[in-house]
Amino acid sequence: MTATGDSLDGEIATATALMAAWLRALQPWPSHPVNATGTVSAHFGPTILSEHDCVLHYARFLADAGVAWEDIHLELSPGQWMYETAGAKPKRIDLAIAPRDRLAAAPMPAARGAFPLDAVFELALASSFWQHGAGWLKPVLAKVDADVAKVGEYLHAGLATRGYVLVVEECDHGFPDSYVTEQRDHTGVKVLLLQQWRRD
Repeated sequence: MTATGDSLDGEIATATALMAAWLRALQPWPSHPVNATGTVSAHFGPTILSEHDCVLHYARFLADAGVAWEDIHLELSPGQWMYETAGAKPKRIDLAIAPRDRLAAAPMPAARGAFPLDAVFELALASSFWQHGAGWLKPVLAKVDADVAKVGEYLHAGLATRGYVLVVEECDHGFPDSYVTEQRDHTGVKVLLLQQWRRD
């Protein structure tokens, strides 16, 4: 059974630390792949090929930290069976934690705020592709801001108790030191920067 309250907070913190350490141990491509015209580049290395890979591996670390596999849901699109249509219409979320016992006991469809998910997550792959002459940095930063806004909608609508955006940062994207604090204070969303490029 998935833990609640402080225990779940601890499991999320443990999973995040495990994934951060794992990311820093990943090896880059021996020769970085780009297309023939140099306009499309691979990500950092051969382990993470897409943003969905980030979601997959974070789910793995949540399970390692003690969250029940059966309570972890990927690509969740809460439908009209889950929430009344008069309430919020949440967008699909990368990952959610919703214990089975709570789901089974809750009257569905639930009214706004009556059944908050224990936690929701968006994962953003802040790729290093732009360091290899392909693309540029600004769209990556805009994507992170959009993920924060989406998770914030869940929190403000009472659809989730906790909201996180995990940024898998393959190289330094120049997030200001104040970014995490400002997002938490303004939106309630916890932004977790998994700085793969740090080797210390």
